[in-house]
Amino acid sequence: MKSKKGKELCNLLSAIAAVLMVYGLFTVLGIGCPIKFITGISCMGCGMTRAWLSVLCLDFKSAFYYHPGFWIPPLVIIFLYLKNKNNIKKYKLFMFTAIAVFVIIYFVRLIWSDNDIVVFQPENSILSKIIQKFIFL
Repeated sequence: MKSKKGKELCNLLSAIAAVLMVYGLFTVLGIGCPIKFITGISCMGCGMTRAWLSVLCLDFKSAFYYHPGFWIPPLVIIFLYLKNKNNIKKYKLFMFTAIAVFVIIYFVRLIWSDNDIVVFQPENSILSKIIQKFIFL
């Protein structure tokens, strides 16, 4: 019989595998990020896949270029796994800080970015095209 921590780790790894499979399917279909595809606005994780592919090639400069917060998700996973009642305050503080850093990175990249990784182009979204089709029938 599996321990509680073993079940939690299995659930966590299953969730990660499911997310990777869904994003792999989106990539194969040419959609990429579903949020960006639907709205035309990059999500907070935009560039994360390319950043981790760069890390796998030991190209950390490119990884920071694609997404400067690429290092946050593994820390979140570690904190989720190590969470227990004794360190709940540290867990909450870390999670709040991680979310805040991610949000700050997103808005800085969205407002002051000079690259095409994070974009605000709602006019190029599938949603915009659908609305235009129904308005100009």
